[in-house]
Amino acid sequence: MLREKPAACFYLGAFFAESLVLAETGNSIGAIQVAGTAQPTQLPFFVAACDYTLIGEELFAASAYLSRDLRMLGSLRGQDVGKALAMVAIVAGCLLLTFGSLTGGGVASFADGFKRMFALNF
Repeated sequence: MLREKPAACFYLGAFFAESLVLAETGNSIGAIQVAGTAQPTQLPFFVAACDYTLIGEELFAASAYLSRDLRMLGSLRGQDVGKALAMVAIVAGCLLLTFGSLTGGGVASFADGFKRMFALNF
C-alpha cells in the first residue's frame, strides 16, 4: 500500500488483527477509505481510521441496495417489519405492566397474561 499509494481503499468482510494495520496504513497515505464488518471487536478500529464505516447489518443492506435484487430487498424489508413488530410488543408490554401495577384493576390481569405469554420458563 505504501508503494502503490491507492486513492481509495475498500475493506469489507471479516477482519481480525489486521484491521487496524490496514486502516492506519491507508489513513497515513491519505486514501479515502470505506470499511464494513459485522464483527463488533473490529469496528472501533475502522471507525477511528476510515472515512466511512458500514456497521453490522449496514454491510448486508448496502449489498442489497446496490444490487437491487428483489429477493435481498424483500428479505431486508421482512427483517425490518419483524424488528418493528418486536419493538411494538416490547413497548406494549412495558405500558401494560406499568398501568397494571399502578391501577391494580382489570389491566393488571391482562398485563399478567401478557407477561406469561412472553415469559421463558426454564
